[in-house]
Formats: sequence, structure tokens, C-alpha cells
Amino acid sequence: MDLPSLEDVKGDQLFKLAQDLYAKDDYVKALEVIEDLSFVQGKDKGIVAYLQGTIFNDLAKNTENTDLKFIYFLGSVETFSPYRGFSALAAMSLFELAQQIESVLYYKESLGKAKQSSQVNLEYVEYIIKTAESRIAESKNASDFVKESKNCEQEVKKTKENEETRKSESDFVKGLRSYWSGLNVEKRRNFMKVSIADFTSYVKRLYGAEGRDALEKALTSARKGQKWRFWVCRSCSQEFSSAEECKNHFEQEHDAGFQTHVTKDIAQMISKACAWGSKISNGSWEPVDAVAAIEMIRNHLGDVKAFACENGWSKGWPLAADEERSKLLKEIRSLLVSIWDSKVLSCGLQDWVMDLVVSQLEKLEVSRDSLTACRLMETPQSICFLECRELHQILELLKKIKCEREDGTDLVRRAVDSFCNSTRVKEKIDFDTQFSFLLLDKRLLRGKIDRFDDDGTISFLNPTAYYAEGHARGNDISSWLADHSLGDERFRFPRPIRAHNLDIWLAVLRAVQFTCKAFGTKYSKKCTLEHFNKVLIDAKNLCICEDERRRNIPKDQWNLYASLLCDKCEKKRLTTDPKDSFMTKLYFTAVRDILKGVSHPIFDLPDLEDCLNVIRGCKNVRDELVLKSIDHLKSLVTKKVPLIASKVLLIENSMVNLLNYLTRLSVFDYRSYILGPMKEFLLEELAAAQADLLSERKQEKEKNSGSKKKKSRNKKRTSTSTSGILDQNVEHESSVNLDLGVTSPSLKKAEEDSMEHVSSITDNQEDAAIVMQNMPGEDSLSKHSEPAHGEGPSRYCSALDMTLKSLCNIKVLKDYLVQNRSQFFDNLEGQEGIHSCLLSELLTTLAEVHSMSSDVAELLVAILESWHCWKSPARESLVTRLFTLEEYERINCSRCRKEPNYPEQSSYGVVMAADSIRDLKRAFGDIKFEDILKMIRLEEKMLCDIKTGGCGKANFVHHVISACPPIFTIVLQWEKNETEEEQSETILALDWEIDISRLYEGLEPNTKYRLVSMNMEMQIGCDEEEEYICLAYKKNRWVSFRHEALAKEVVGKWNSVVVFCGKRKVRPEFLFYEANK
Repeated sequence: MDLPSLEDVKGDQLFKLAQDLYAKDDYVKALEVIEDLSFVQGKDKGIVAYLQGTIFNDLAKNTENTDLKFIYFLGSVETFSPYRGFSALAAMSLFELAQQIESVLYYKESLGKAKQSSQVNLEYVEYIIKTAESRIAESKNASDFVKESKNCEQEVKKTKENEETRKSESDFVKGLRSYWSGLNVEKRRNFMKVSIADFTSYVKRLYGAEGRDALEKALTSARKGQKWRFWVCRSCSQEFSSAEECKNHFEQEHDAGFQTHVTKDIAQMISKACAWGSKISNGSWEPVDAVAAIEMIRNHLGDVKAFACENGWSKGWPLAADEERSKLLKEIRSLLVSIWDSKVLSCGLQDWVMDLVVSQLEKLEVSRDSLTACRLMETPQSICFLECRELHQILELLKKIKCEREDGTDLVRRAVDSFCNSTRVKEKIDFDTQFSFLLLDKRLLRGKIDRFDDDGTISFLNPTAYYAEGHARGNDISSWLADHSLGDERFRFPRPIRAHNLDIWLAVLRAVQFTCKAFGTKYSKKCTLEHFNKVLIDAKNLCICEDERRRNIPKDQWNLYASLLCDKCEKKRLTTDPKDSFMTKLYFTAVRDILKGVSHPIFDLPDLEDCLNVIRGCKNVRDELVLKSIDHLKSLVTKKVPLIASKVLLIENSMVNLLNYLTRLSVFDYRSYILGPMKEFLLEELAAAQADLLSERKQEKEKNSGSKKKKSRNKKRTSTSTSGILDQNVEHESSVNLDLGVTSPSLKKAEEDSMEHVSSITDNQEDAAIVMQNMPGEDSLSKHSEPAHGEGPSRYCSALDMTLKSLCNIKVLKDYLVQNRSQFFDNLEGQEGIHSCLLSELLTTLAEVHSMSSDVAELLVAILESWHCWKSPARESLVTRLFTLEEYERINCSRCRKEPNYPEQSSYGVVMAADSIRDLKRAFGDIKFEDILKMIRLEEKMLCDIKTGGCGKANFVHHVISACPPIFTIVLQWEKNETEEEQSETILALDWEIDISRLYEGLEPNTKYRLVSMNMEMQIGCDEEEEYICLAYKKNRWVSFRHEALAKEVVGKWNSVVVFCGKRKVRPEFLFYEANK
């Protein structure tokens, strides 16, 4: 996006940074920088607004959550709306809102903005105008919101299904539960005390100085304020201790409240409506015999005043047996109750009804004073005195009042509810009196905690006394430790607090500001109507005064009403204060409309002199026409005032609700912030303690059996089960408590064979020994080399072709091949030509050795090894630069505190067991793929090397890399007998974007990689023949390639990929992720 530079030099530097972040799709950081540009003025402000509005639009288009989509589009409307040059963009966003909820309100708004745009001839703007006009004409169908409620029901159903999914426990959690069950009460209670020093050390090791500072800030703030929860303005980073304080800040500093000059009037309007409205639902609403009642008022006023009233209703009035009136009154009551419950019963409506009552009873010679004395002016029971004609008038007006505004605030509420509920915390976390420990909620010892702690108050306790009161009988803490679903998955420790939900927060703030402006506009119209009505009353009074004067003077001295109105306008023109020019124009407009005899008021506020000339030309209008015009206009205006007053209240309700949603979004709970790393720390501590127990049992067993000592480091697990390291049962020791570091003879032999094999292909290159390294639940890429005799060469060709196709669809590799094709091939055109030549060469080079192999992992290693002769511009091997992870493993012994360093190892990626992934997905439902990988790694252990002075204790392994390769490869290892359901469950666990800083230390947080291609095995027909296909992400969609097929098949978005794999019985084997740029 090419945008002009800002005139402000400081601002332009920040703006360029925001543009760079936007180009990298880092929308939250871009919005953060844009908020820091609030000081810019003039044209600069419009340019910055354009970028922010564009970001909101992109967020709306990228999300599949319809509620969030609505919020983002609403945020973009307010961002674009103040600038006439962006009217077309505002119209487009409004049109999206209108289409999403089928709102006539937004169709009208989009139509207005589209017509205001200078780009009216733009094709899409013309489409908006045409469609909006059509929809407005058709009006809104009664079923508009049915679709929305269905979507909501589907979301609830989906949530319940996820909850059901979580009920099944993984072997990993079972292992934790098994170990926890064997601990005595004292050890359980001690585990609940989290050493602040050890936790800080862990965070520093994992997240560096940034993490340490973030944790210290959280603990300092909590200790000082004695609360974990507070409110923070994401725009200016100001913090507050209460919701009311935060809300006042928004109203005063961010244009998110009533305009100052209208606040008093609004308060009066609401209080007056409340005094009358609370009595609506309490009465019987039976028709009163008006004639008999009026006779009582005239002759027995003292007795009437003594009537007993209950909630404003009296049973002393004589009733009439009038079925039609009774029916009308019941309808009126029902409508008034709905209007009252919707908080749109205005004093304007009450005044209009009471004026109608007074006017009718005055005809029966009952004065307003008498009605006041009888307390009929204070109660809706006075409506029961009216006849059918007047009741029909009231009913007709009430039916025009809307109780709901089609502005989508329900969608905003639902999105805010969903977000806020995901960050609510149930567990209390306290401090000990010395501030040395964080004390976990003692209720965790007993079992699950049901209620949320929305207060977040901190106590300073004696740990011994505190935990002595808790019953340490439950085992649910294992599930709690392994549950990482709390919080916003896009925001993880140690990101700055301001970034928390910043995009949603800003969009809701803009929605509040947009609604505040709509409120101000509607309130101004209400004021205009009321002032217009005052002019009409003033004109009528002028005519009445003239009638009084005429009684005592001859007819030739009479003044025409029109002439008197004209003279008054002349005087106003001479005495008008510039500050009152609006009121003067409104007065002139009303007089002009009276004398012209218009059918509806025209609020055009013309030039004073032009309007006065029109009035002068109407000085001779007959008196009866003037009176008729006044009465006609007054009848119209008095009906419009209560309608527009109710609309003002309706918008006010939306504004108040949105402001409350914004305040809820401003809550930040430090517990949800630190619980993620705290659980990881506790898991490490718990698993280390269990490993000590297993080590002691093993040593005791070896001592009793007289067996030889094992080597100092364990072999990494290759079992696909997630149980093991944390499983306490002795019978599992042989499979889980093996040496971690030194390769076993059998595996070493397989690796040596593979290395010799690869060396023969690559002419004994020095780098030929690079192979995939093992992880818990993983295997080496070069390990599985079992030949499948009897398999035809077609399967091998398919595997080679599609593996190569997957590689060639990785952008960074594809760009290199295209730019340097002359180094390898002659007279090649395009990427397909390169692919064909590479395939031909690989078939020739690798066929002799691999044509009978069924292992595609070995095939990938062979392909990459054969390319080691290719050099990057820096003269290093291209494969090394693009694919190779330079990793070293580290432990920090929790017993002797030694930190042995092991040699750096090279790998092309990781191999993960499909069933391990599937088990964890079943256990935790919404868990992300990267967290599944991390949880599998939690099972890996290394012994503290006794030969180098260590203690022999088993410890967690920390995987550290200092640089990220452009390509990160994951190979999925499948069993041969997975069902279709199991295959689908595994695919559902995958993500198209992962953060590898969750897997490796030494990286910046949010080091994101995106899936760009996959090599997949597909079953064909009933006889379960297999072939390989490739799925690649091209032009914002996934497409499928098959061996020897000329055409590619469009699959669509990521959700469509999941469906595609399930229907076609496809199993992904290679996942190629490319670093985000």
C-alpha cells in the first residue's frame, strides 16, 4: 500500500513503522503504533485514519467469526466517516453491516454515504445505491434475525461438543494423575507453594529479560494494589481501579459519552418518564365511565381526592361496560409495557398522551387544575377516560415506536461475552507474608473449582495454616495443569498488556464513538422539532392576542395574522445575536412554512435575508389559512416529538451498552497472564519429582539384581504413546526410563546404514550425516528405512513426484530455483519446466536405491542430501540455509543446579507420531497444534551426567536454537490401521499457522510460520491402493495436485482442506511451514 508521507516528521517515522507492520500482517502492533499517532493534525490525521480503517476492513475479511467481522466493519465505519473523501469506503463497510444483519438502518446509512461520495460512478458504489434503495423500499422482513439466532445455537452446540471432547483424558494426564495420587498430603501442599525466585528464574530462562521484567511488573502491581484485576485504556495505557473510573475516562477523554451540553436535558427526560412509566403494568386498565366520573369531579371533588390509590391506580372511579374500549386499552397497556421494558418511554410520549387526555376532558368542562387535584395527571389511568377515537390515536402512535434498534449491538455483546469469558479466572492466587511464594488456591487440592473469581483480591497468608484447612484428596490438579485453554490465544505472556485484545477493543471504541455521533445527530433533530413547536405555539398565541385586541377596535384597524408574523421576523432580524443565529433561522423557517401552507415542515435553515423576502411576499395571506396551517403543522410536529424522543432513548441504550462492553474489554487479569508459564513451570517441577522417584526405583532394582550401570544419558522415547515419563507404574520402566542421549546400538546401526547410503548418492559429501533428531513421540527422518518388497515402482514415482511438488511450492525455494535455473538446466521456461527436470534427475539418481522403499521420510532426506551441492549466495549449502535447524539441548538440573552443555546437532525438522497428536487433541479440545507439540516434548528427559560431576537426576530437556530456518518441516508418522475417524481427528488437530517459539527457546515470542504445502498419502478404491498427492497454498487458496494429472483441483480455505482430507481418505505426511515475512 503506497500512502503519502506525513508532514509531521516524528509522526512520519511512526507511520512508516505502522505501514511496515501492516505489510507483515501484524495488525495488532500496527494499530498500537497508529494509536501513538493521535497527536497528528490536519491532512496527516486523515491519512492515518485511512490506514486504521483499512486494517479493520482486513481483519473483518480475514476472520470467520461473524460477530468479530461485524465489530471490525463497525470500527472501520467510524474511522472513515469523518472524511468526505472516504465516504465510498464508509459506504462499503456500512453495506457489509447491512447485509450481515439485514438492517434497514445500515442500508439507509450506506445509501447516504454512497450518495455523498465523489465516486458515485464507481461500479460498486452504484451497486450499493441500487441495492440499498431496493432493500429500504421492501423494508425489513420479520425473519431477519432468525439466521443469527441459528448461528448462535450452532455455536452453543459446538461449544458443548468441545466440552464433551475434553472429557476424555490423554495418557499424559493419566500419568500426572497417577503420580499425584501416590504423593502424601504434605508433598501435595508443598507443591501448591510456588517459589517466586524459582519461577522468575524459569521465566527468564524461557523468555529472557523481557519475560522476567513482565513477570516482575505483574507481581509488583498485584502486591501494591492487592488485586490481580484492573482496567486499562488500550489507547493511552492509563490504568484504573474500578469500572466506573474507567468508564468516566472514556467519556471525558475519548468521545465515548454524552455531549456535555445535552447531559442535563437527557437526565430530566429519563427521570420524568420513569415517574410515570413504573405504574403502567400495575393497573387493571378497565374503561372508566367518563360522564359519571366528571360528574363526581364537579360535585364531589373532596371525595374524589380521598380515593385510595395503589401504585397510582384507584378503584373508586365508575367503570363502563365497553368491550371495544376494553380491548383497545389492553393493547395500549401491552405496547406501553414493551416500550417501558425497552427503556424507550420518553417524557415526550407521556406529555403527548396527557395533552390528548386534557384536551378531551376540557371539552367536558374539566380543567387541568381539577385533573391535577384528582391526581389523574400522575397516572396512566387517565387514558381509561378516553373514548375509542382517542384510544385509536394513541394506539396508532405507539405502534410506530420501535423497541429495538437494528444496529447489531447483540453481536457485539456476544463477541465481548465470548472473549471476556475466555479470560475469566476461577483460581485465587495469594502471597505468603514474606512475599517469597505464590500460593495456589487450596480448593485445587480438593477438586475442580466451579465459580469464577471476578474480584481478584489478594490475601497475604501463612502457607502452613492456609493449606492445613484444605482437604488434599482430589486428583483434578493434573487436568488443571495440562489445560492451556485460558486466555486469548493471540496474546500470550510476555507481550505488553496494551496489545491484549487491542484490535477488538479499538473497534468497539470506534463503535461507541460512532453511536455517540448518531445520538448527537438524533438529539439535535429532537431539539429542532421542539423549538419548531415552540414557534408554532408562539404564532398561535400571537393570533389569539390579535383576536383579543380586535374586540375593542374597528375592523379597519385590524392586523392580518400574516402581517404580524412578518413584523415579528423583521424585529428579530434587527436584534439577533450571532450566537442565536440558528434559533433565528429556525424561527424564520417555521413562519415561512406557516405562511406558505406546506404539508410538512421543511428544516432547510436558509439564508436569513432570503427567507425574510419569502415571508414579506406572504404578508397578505388570509387569517383562516394562517390558523389552518398552524394547526396542521402543530398536529404533525406534536406527533413527531414523542417518536424522535423514543429514538433518542433507543440510541442512548445502544450507546450505554456499547460503553459497558468497552469497559468489560478493558479488564486485565494478571492471573490469566501468568498462569500459562506458571503451569509449564509446575509441570516441569512435578515431572522432575516423578523422574527422581523412577530413578530411585531403578537404582534400587539394579542394586538388588546386581546389574551393570547404565550410561549417563537416556535414549529419547520413540513410542507413539503420550504416557511414559510421567507414568508411575513400575512395569513401564523398561520402555520409558531409557538413556536419553547416547544412541542405542540398534538405532545407531540404522543411522550408520542410512549415512553410508546417503553418502553413496551425494559423492561422500561432508554434510551427508544431517538427519532428523528425535523428540518424545517423534522419530528420526532417516530412521525408518524398511523396504517394502513387492510394491510397484508407480507408488515410488508418485511419492517422489508429489514430494518434489510440495518442495517446489515453498516460495523461498521456488524463488531460488527460478532465479538460478541457468546454473542447473538449459532452455527452461517457468516453474513447471524446473519441476520436470528435477524429477527426471532424481528418478535417475535415486531410483536404484529407493525405488523399492516405502518410506517417504527417507525419500525426503535423500532429496535434500542430493541438493547439498547447491550453494546460496553466501556460498553455504542451500539446504543448510533453508531447511536445517541448528539445535542444542540443555538441562538445568533441579537438584545440583549444574547446566551441562551438549554439542549442537543439526536436523531438517521433527517427526511426530499421529496418534500422540490425536490423543492430546481429544483430551483438550481447543488446544493449538503448537501446544500439542510442546506437551509431547514435556515427556523428554535427560539424566544429569554423572561422568562430568552431575548427580544423575532426570530433568526436562530445553531445546534451544539461535536462528530460524526459512522452512520448518514436520513429518507425521502414521500407523497402518487408523480408522477414517482417527485420520479426521488427527487432521483437525493441525493448524495452518504455528508459533515455533513455543517449541524452541532462544526465539522472539510469536515467531510465526505458515503452512504452504503438504505431501499426502491417499487411498484409492475399495482395494485400498495408495498414491501420493500434494496440497499447496497458491493465490490465497489451497489446491490439490496428483501424479500424472495435468489439471489441479481447487480445494479452498483451510476448513475445506480438513473436509477434503476426510472425504478422500488422505493422510498428510509432510507439512512444510514457511516463516512469516
